[in-house]
Amino acid sequence: MVRSVLGGTFALYRRLAVPAGLAAALCFAPLALALLALELAAGQSAETQRGIAIIDAVGSVLLFAPLAAIIAIRCAIAIDEGRPVEPRREAGTAFQLLPRYVLTQLLALLVIAGLPLLLIGAGLATGSQALTAIGAGTLLASGVINGVRLGLATVLVVTGEGAYAQALRVSARLVRGRFWGSLGAIVAITLIALALALLLSTIAIAAPAGAGRAVIEAVVGVVVNAVTVPFAAVGLYRLVGALRERARDDAGPVSGA
Repeated sequence: MVRSVLGGTFALYRRLAVPAGLAAALCFAPLALALLALELAAGQSAETQRGIAIIDAVGSVLLFAPLAAIIAIRCAIAIDEGRPVEPRREAGTAFQLLPRYVLTQLLALLVIAGLPLLLIGAGLATGSQALTAIGAGTLLASGVINGVRLGLATVLVVTGEGAYAQALRVSARLVRGRFWGSLGAIVAITLIALALALLLSTIAIAAPAGAGRAVIEAVVGVVVNAVTVPFAAVGLYRLVGALRERARDDAGPVSGA
């Protein structure tokens, strides 16, 4: 299944790279410009860099990456349905879906990390290394198991198959019996996205120090997100499609009365 998902992902991404990439760049550009202005105004102290990193992470997770991912998936749906790809039109739908997408994503994170973080917090509060270790182990296990089981919930929000707890249930049902194939596909998609990000980031690493480097890093950051976010979104969308096909194959033909 991993090979078929990756093949479908690359085939679809080749058709979406330009429109979805430009849409993603427009999503991330305001954040990059705001962070660049903040860095140039406040300097490059360690405290400033920490603050910028926090703003970047929160803004990306809660707004800009979800918007770019929704637009990419909506464009992929348009191709599958034989419609023209119109990122500008899909952006309007993306803003409508954004609250459900983000809340579903946060709910999945709560299910994955809620109990383990409580155990870790209790261990740190009581000074119990054993409880902290159990919490860390539980977090790792839940990150792998529940991360795969619930990792398709946000795609289902965009495809209109549910939101919040319903999307989590449908995601878990799709993955049931196909966990290892789903895990392999998600790991492969993630590794490819990371490799692309590292490759593109070498441009910023090679830039000379100074204000010019900050500008180059901001531009490279937008490009990295414009490439990797749509790719990952399309990959998960293709995984959902592959799992649906496997479920239909497993169900077999329905005989008449």
